[in-house]
Amino acid sequence: MALNNTFTTMFDKAIGNGHAHEYKNKWVVVEHKNNATMNHLEVNATGDFLGFDHDLVKGVKDTTVRMSSKLEDKDCDGIAFLNDNSKQEHLVFAELKSNFDIQKITGAFHQITMSFVKMHAWLSLCKDYDLDKIKVHFITACKCYKDKDQEDNVKLRISEAQQLEKETFETKFLKPLLDKNNIKVKLSSFGDIQKLPFHDCICEKEVYMYLQLTENPSDSQTSVTIS
Repeated sequence: MALNNTFTTMFDKAIGNGHAHEYKNKWVVVEHKNNATMNHLEVNATGDFLGFDHDLVKGVKDTTVRMSSKLEDKDCDGIAFLNDNSKQEHLVFAELKSNFDIQKITGAFHQITMSFVKMHAWLSLCKDYDLDKIKVHFITACKCYKDKDQEDNVKLRISEAQQLEKETFETKFLKPLLDKNNIKVKLSSFGDIQKLPFHDCICEKEVYMYLQLTENPSDSQTSVTIS
């Protein structure tokens, strides 16, 4: 049985709670906040998606704040299972942000990481779940630089962090993401994972990390392709 079927058989209420929807070759993530100016992300891949909105992982306090003062009850805009044509299984997490703001982009990946922790806690109960064999994608989508000044300021922040030889979000993640659009990193490189004694299977897991920008500052949507 495919992992998405195992999950929804075990946690059958997830279908209603997370407003599950099936997609072919394209999963659409919609920002739920009405005032958001970035509200639509298309995730393209060859295969079948089962997508959920943020409500799937919203308010899961038993796994987080009720039992831990260190795990935050954060949620991202969307989570999907993807079964591609080669029968490879994927878990995809997405968060949309309305501005190019380093603090907000950092926060987006924090939201995604906490959402992953919740999903992993549930999936670890499911038959045939093996994190090693699943491709995991963390996608943050946001507007591109609003102008040249903002672009120069971001480049300056990256340059200053590099000169100080500090391992910051800017040097570790932001620069390579701006250079390549997506990178492969171990979960242990995230501060959220580093600071707690997570299981080795989580710490050693390599995930694909994406920063997808709009073409224009006025755009309210963008798309990304994963494989």
